[in-house]
Amino acid sequence: MRAQIAYYDPPRRPAPGVRPDFTKLPLSGRSVIIADMRYRANDSPAFSLSREGFTLVTAPTMVRDFYDREEVSRWYIGEAAELVRRLTGCAATAMLNQPVIRVSGRAGERPAGTTFTGDFAHADFSAAAAEYMLRRNLPPDEASERLKHRYAVYNVWRAFSGPPQDMPLALCDTRTVASEDKQYCEIAMKSATGEMMTWENIAYLHNDEHCWWYCADMTRDEAYVFRGFDSDPARAEQVPHSAFTDQSCPADAPPRASIEIRMFAFYAE
Repeated sequence: MRAQIAYYDPPRRPAPGVRPDFTKLPLSGRSVIIADMRYRANDSPAFSLSREGFTLVTAPTMVRDFYDREEVSRWYIGEAAELVRRLTGCAATAMLNQPVIRVSGRAGERPAGTTFTGDFAHADFSAAAAEYMLRRNLPPDEASERLKHRYAVYNVWRAFSGPPQDMPLALCDTRTVASEDKQYCEIAMKSATGEMMTWENIAYLHNDEHCWWYCADMTRDEAYVFRGFDSDPARAEQVPHSAFTDQSCPADAPPRASIEIRMFAFYAE
């Protein structure tokens, strides 16, 4: 389908080394083609974490109510960790953040504990931010040891509101992203414990070469897994992603509700 993706669009690029505020970026919508993963040619290879940077998987869950934090903690964190281990072959995983629930703006007042959708092309972490998060989440000795080996960050993303989704999530093939498309930014926010955190993330400028994909009518037993960072230089590119409005979605469809969790993957290599 053809749809609008919002991109970083400043009057002029900031000077090298300047990190604009990620929460106050000048954005412009650009009309792009977003292809449906379900209609990829049968003779094409499946989407790959190591190639495009993302994949679509069937991943049944034991969670019945994703708004129930206790139930999500009991089941979903372990499910996500097992999924990442199975897909990547990593030796171990660790949770980077508590699961985040996002609800589209059509919901009006969002349910307690939820947040807004990410409605512009962005990536959640730079290389510096991935190291910062690793050191913040692990004991110092373990973090130092993990940094000697390959590690990665993956996002496990699932829509649980049922099809159709009014604001699906689109993912950009990392092979179509150029280094000059990136604008490194800075974001500051409070953690779940009230601590103020500041880290580096990425917004993207428009490039006609960008190749966007999404999956129509996702069910609660399907999930995207996509790369947020990988210390392997051959897989280092983050996956730009953005929610977008599906104009073909019926007006009476429920607002999209989704859950995402970011996991560290640690490798022996």
